[in-house]
Amino acid sequence: MGNIPTFVAIDLETTGLDFEKDEIIEVALVRFENGVPVEDVDYLVKPTTASLRPFIENLTGIYKSDLENAESFAGVAGKIYSFIGDYPIVAHNAAFDSKFLTQTFAKVGISFENHMVWDSLTVSRIAFQNVPNHRLDTLVQELNIPRSRAHRALPDADACGRLFVMSLEKIQGEDRWLYNALSKVAVNSNWSAIWPVSGESGNEFSYKLPEVPLEEVPVKNHVPRVGEFFQEGGILAKNMAGYQPRSNQQDLAAVVERNMHKGGLCVIEAPTGSGKSLAYLVAAANKAASGERVVISTATRALQEQLWNRDIPQLSCLYNGKLKASVLKGRENYLCLRKFEAILASPENMLLPEERDSFMAIIPWVYTTTTGDVNECSSFSQGRNRVLWSKMASSAKSCLGEKCPNYGRCPALAAKRRAMNSNLLLVNHSLFLADMSLDFALLPLYEHIVFDEAHRLPEISNQSLCRTVSFFGLRNVIKTMVPSRTKKDGLVVEIEAGIPAECTEAHEVCANLVESLGELEKALHRFFMKIGKKLTKQKNKNGFSYSSSMMAEYDADPAGFMDQYAKVQKLVEKLSAMASRVNESVSGLVHDLNGRMTEIERFVSDFEFLTKGAREDWIFFMEEPFNPHTIKLHAYPLNFGTIWKEKFYPWIKSATFTSATLAVQGDLTYFVERMGLNVQDPKRAPFLRVYNESSTKDARQSVMVAKYLPKPSAPEYNEALNDTLCQFLPEVEENAMVLFTSVSAMMKAQAALAPLFAQKGKLLLCQHVDGALDGLIAMFRKERGACLLGCQSLWEGVDFPGDALKLLVIPKLPFPNPMDPLVAGISAKMKSDGKNSFKDYYVPEAYMELRQGLGRLIRSEEDSGKVLILDNRVVLEHYGKSFMRIWNMKQKVADSIEDIKSFVKS
Repeated sequence: MGNIPTFVAIDLETTGLDFEKDEIIEVALVRFENGVPVEDVDYLVKPTTASLRPFIENLTGIYKSDLENAESFAGVAGKIYSFIGDYPIVAHNAAFDSKFLTQTFAKVGISFENHMVWDSLTVSRIAFQNVPNHRLDTLVQELNIPRSRAHRALPDADACGRLFVMSLEKIQGEDRWLYNALSKVAVNSNWSAIWPVSGESGNEFSYKLPEVPLEEVPVKNHVPRVGEFFQEGGILAKNMAGYQPRSNQQDLAAVVERNMHKGGLCVIEAPTGSGKSLAYLVAAANKAASGERVVISTATRALQEQLWNRDIPQLSCLYNGKLKASVLKGRENYLCLRKFEAILASPENMLLPEERDSFMAIIPWVYTTTTGDVNECSSFSQGRNRVLWSKMASSAKSCLGEKCPNYGRCPALAAKRRAMNSNLLLVNHSLFLADMSLDFALLPLYEHIVFDEAHRLPEISNQSLCRTVSFFGLRNVIKTMVPSRTKKDGLVVEIEAGIPAECTEAHEVCANLVESLGELEKALHRFFMKIGKKLTKQKNKNGFSYSSSMMAEYDADPAGFMDQYAKVQKLVEKLSAMASRVNESVSGLVHDLNGRMTEIERFVSDFEFLTKGAREDWIFFMEEPFNPHTIKLHAYPLNFGTIWKEKFYPWIKSATFTSATLAVQGDLTYFVERMGLNVQDPKRAPFLRVYNESSTKDARQSVMVAKYLPKPSAPEYNEALNDTLCQFLPEVEENAMVLFTSVSAMMKAQAALAPLFAQKGKLLLCQHVDGALDGLIAMFRKERGACLLGCQSLWEGVDFPGDALKLLVIPKLPFPNPMDPLVAGISAKMKSDGKNSFKDYYVPEAYMELRQGLGRLIRSEEDSGKVLILDNRVVLEHYGKSFMRIWNMKQKVADSIEDIKSFVKS
């Protein structure tokens, strides 16, 4: 590619993200010639029906008064269209801007459907692989792109155009092999104008993935006791800057050390900021260095990265090479080079049009990664590209083993060997549970394990052990084999292309397989349709739970789907045998096909289990059953602890469970029972310990409970709640967060509060309303006097240090939803066992969830703030004292709104 082509950079400001309801309020255009901006225009646009929300005013700095004298879009459409002319447009996340502009043009009779669009997001992902993320704000800062202000159309359009030019110039400076790879993928797309196919070859490239040989099993070494690390003037004090001995930390480390030495089960609660990570890590590192492998399992990526990038490197130097640590993730996180090469060799067959940009963004990473772990690639989102990543991900069922040309540098094999060479292994809870469900076939043998963030184990156990099927669960697998009905492409077509024309029978099998896969999808659709029709007639008398078979309860016969699956299975077996026989070069693709069939087999196994039902120890239910595209069938074990008790505890030498929130009123019994730790053998009874909160916490945290409001079950509660919030929240001068237990209650509060915050010129942010959660959190941390309304994911795992959060409001105690089928199933089982489900399940669950929520406010010794609880059951109901013990019964009681106002201002 030579000079940068002329283009028009564009940025829109809109009233929101809804293409149907929202409207454009500003359009900015900047024309670039030879990589330099030469002319720009900027138009404010008066919306016709959409209203300008306070959040948008705050974000953009555009207010209703600014738009009163602006022209409507119809008045400026011709000028915008004329300025763009025939030049390609460039936008950041162009799918949004181009769709919004195209639809708005269409409303005034201008066709913009086939205009050429390039995305600066795509080229920046290709060019700049080592940035935290590829938001325009981040890239402007990281690359020092000049911009007068953010979230106004003209500065953003100019920055977008400059970023586009910088990205193209960076790509031009790379070796020719990258250009050639991009040009292959770009064929028959808008990108072919940027990267046309060229006959010029580049230098030979080689992957940066190292070969990892197996090493000798770690030998036993003598190491100091943990007390020597944590004592005054000890090993840590001498080698770790700023280390201060803490008695609880030293005791915790000794408990873990003793548990590993004697062997057994151990449950420890230690508050946030107590140094528990370092405590168990020293004990684990000591045991590992002495010759026994230790696994540390976490719930979150953030904690795993903290351990791997900060804590373990600090400790490793103390062991003189005796500590060998590694991280292992699920195999699906690692790249399969053979699959990647197959896609790059035939992108038109193997990629859907909407996958093209994401595949181009991952190409530079593939050639530079030393691990093949997709989580390290900031240019590619595994979550947003699940189907595409599944085409490139390593899989045991599609692996060629030693026959693979990339066997020596296989990322998944290298990760497994690193794990086998290590004596300290980091995993996450999901991988551990996957290993347990496969009878411990994934992880190398180990003697000890520490579960940090153990409070998440019940939830993740349910998620990992449950069985679920949905229409798109099958369709997404089939899409990799036969992506589209309108043209011949996909894995089956690629296999067929490698079969000689004279092998007519094999070609016929391919055609029949394509047809049969389509019929399999239709058979599932018909089955789900039958359920929806039956439920409509039944008028949903029993909710969406079921206990007998689908045939018995809904007259939905799974036989049609199962018969069609059998046909597909036979055709795949026949094609696999024939294709490999006639052309060895397609054997890799055939393995991929068999790998996909393994996924379908797993789906069918779950489908059979779910449609048969009739398991007393499982709860079966449906989600969104009236639409065959959205229906999901679920089955959850009622007591996952039994699985832990049968499969895990009998053989593990030692297991330690720790978290800041495991106890209910200082008692660990609830967690012990849920996790199946109440083993019969007294020699294996778990050791339990709860460490107290900091003695200064009560002084740093003030709690008030509103007594005067209606009970949350009363019809008038929501109105009274919103009236209360409106009377004091807009006046709060520090950052406040309100944690709701339901989305609908949060949305009603947002609607009531928004105009009041707008009048004050203050920032109100709301989850599910004002954009992505990580963006809201970042904006909230920067502001002062702002209010964040949240639910679900904001109850835990998010930190707001210092002044970022000073007031936490809890409208309702976070009891489990009794309408949730799993909750209802557990309650019914407890009732049949003669237990009180409210006392023994609802209260403990709410207690632990409330502790998690309160943990957003006080995370360290430096944090302080106020908690306001607007649920009077805390002070009126007998069980309220259970919750009061969280703050040592030291609460104030509000008898009026004036009490609340005085509390938040004090």
